Amino acid sequence: MNNEDLDNIDFIELSVILPCQNEEQALGFCINQIKEILRQENVLAEIIVSDSSTDNSPMVAKQLGVKLIKHDHNGYGRAYLEAFKVVQGKYIFMADADGTYDFREIPKFLNYLKQGSDLVIGDRFKGKIDKGAMPWLHRYIGNPVLSFLFRVFFKAKVNDVHCGMRAITKESLTKLNLRTTGMEFATEMIVRASQENLRIKQLPINYHLRKGKSKLKSFSDGWRHLRFMLTYAPDYLFLIPGILFLLAGIVLIWLLRSNIVYGCFLIILGYQTISLSVFTKVYMKSIGLIKNDKLVDYLAKVIKFETGVILGAILLLVPLLARRQDVFYFLVNNLGLASYNVIIISLTVSMIGIQTMFSAFLISILLIERK
Repeated sequence: MNNEDLDNIDFIELSVILPCQNEEQALGFCINQIKEILRQENVLAEIIVSDSSTDNSPMVAKQLGVKLIKHDHNGYGRAYLEAFKVVQGKYIFMADADGTYDFREIPKFLNYLKQGSDLVIGDRFKGKIDKGAMPWLHRYIGNPVLSFLFRVFFKAKVNDVHCGMRAITKESLTKLNLRTTGMEFATEMIVRASQENLRIKQLPINYHLRKGKSKLKSFSDGWRHLRFMLTYAPDYLFLIPGILFLLAGIVLIWLLRSNIVYGCFLIILGYQTISLSVFTKVYMKSIGLIKNDKLVDYLAKVIKFETGVILGAILLLVPLLARRQDVFYFLVNNLGLASYNVIIISLTVSMIGIQTMFSAFLISILLIERK
């Protein structure tokens, strides 16, 4: 069914989106395969080509009578975001327009959505991957490592995070508030789906040799995926390293009491890194990137600017306390600290006190709308 035939129809069951940038060699093949399977299954659907091509891909789309969204913005995620603005179907199916995916799988994806799944993702590693379809580096290192990290960070059992063949209900899509415009869009969708507790189903699929030249950039695209996951997992990026720095500093001070400079450095570094974790979480929740976080919810209830001032002021009094003769000699004689090390520790605690005051102030600003 051509796009013109859908104008007078009130209900469209499925929207099939093809992101397209210079895929004239494969686009016609993909569209014809989609039309054939939709006709066989009697599915009332629209086919949308979201295009930023400089070749003849738009002409192919027009000749085959599908809905063409010509936006000319670069980016994998941008192509989908532009298409989402016009989708009419109750269900949305997505796949690359390069011939790597078999569109005869559409009915399986659609059936799982009808049975109650919110998001259905293809799993290329549980299916058959044609020889040469996926570079060795992607197949055995890139995709497995990034998918493993995803499972660790987000506790979601997804085997093939970057698979481009997936389907989602329109209702579920509206909950995700997707924003990224590049290749990390694929990761963002699953991250947000796991945060929203969507019912995710994985489906083994086959992966074929693409038609035309690949536009993937292994290292830059891989880094963008990893950077995005770390952005959504500040515990692994900041909190855990910060705690390790802090503990290492304490241990180092205890073991090397004659030279505590490095231990104090690690303590300051650890405290600062932990603070970054808190700042990141509070900011992400304030702008809606994360929904629930126990630490942020707790801080929103108890942290006030006055709290930070009081705590920071207490820590700032440590140098004054250490100057008392009885306290000073206790630290030197009983803990085996040199006199100059007592001064270094006092200044370290004071620095943490100042940091605490400013941190509490920043957190209180970020949490204004949350209280």
